[in-house]
Amino acid sequence: MCLFKRKKKEITIDSKYKIKESVRFRDRKGELSNGFIYDIHQKSDGTIIYDVQIGGECPVVIDGIPEDKIIPGKK
Repeated sequence: MCLFKRKKKEITIDSKYKIKESVRFRDRKGELSNGFIYDIHQKSDGTIIYDVQIGGECPVVIDGIPEDKIIPGKK
């Protein structure tokens, strides 16, 4: 049982999508999946990668999705 949530550090990265924004992407099988931006990272070479949360009741976080593979979600 987890009583305390770990607070995330606020880091400003100039990215196309923001945290908690609804997006779509193609998963490893090539199927289109819906999800929400969970976290944003910037590699040392300047490329931006995202962690995307999919699922509702039992969510899963898919990490390491490049910015060019993400499609804007429905509003």
